[in-house]
Amino acid sequence: MLCFTACFFLFTNRIIIKKKEPLPGKNRFHLSSNTSQRKYPSIMIRIFNLFCKLKKIKISDQEWFDQAVGDLMLSDQCCPYCGAKSSMKPHDSYSRYMVTLKGDKPVTESLCVPRVKCTSCGHTHALLPEMLIPYSSYSLRFVLSVLNAYFLHAHTVEDICEAYQICHSTLYVFRDLFLSHKQMILGLLNDAQKKASDFIGKLDGERLFRFWESFRYSFLQAYHASDFHHR
Repeated sequence: MLCFTACFFLFTNRIIIKKKEPLPGKNRFHLSSNTSQRKYPSIMIRIFNLFCKLKKIKISDQEWFDQAVGDLMLSDQCCPYCGAKSSMKPHDSYSRYMVTLKGDKPVTESLCVPRVKCTSCGHTHALLPEMLIPYSSYSLRFVLSVLNAYFLHAHTVEDICEAYQICHSTLYVFRDLFLSHKQMILGLLNDAQKKASDFIGKLDGERLFRFWESFRYSFLQAYHASDFHHR
């Protein structure tokens, strides 16, 4: 009897969750209030909208995020789960932190990440612009700035970690992921001939998109949902 009651309780809760209705759909997405406690949806939609070299982007990561989300046309998106076209509708949003740079100093920004729901299969997806690394608190340009300082050998590891307020272990996680993904992009032979600092300087949105398209996870994304430690 106890087992039956527990199963009935779980089954009822699942029905309640599925009965949640999406917000009225619009072609252009507008942020809504946070109605979800789930931090990282299993499937995400990456937004790639700037294909120039990253070092030429003059706006802040916060402005980049707002622009990418605000300009997105949901009618152009396909569901990454079932492939349905023009089926994405605004659903809800969740909060996450992003460690970025402001005037060469690390700062923590709070972002409201939108989630959309497919009207065909019912799955929900987070919208993540390219400056965000999935499952990491650090922005892409923050990590690349740390790595550029490291590979130029202009400062000691201790000085870099002090300036960016990160642990030594975090820097080495950044480094190892970068070197692995750099080799995946260039191939073994070209990777050996390309300096890491030169690669960072020439990295653009096109390569970020091609990496995602080829491997189905993002450049500098860890292979599992682990997070780094901010000091």
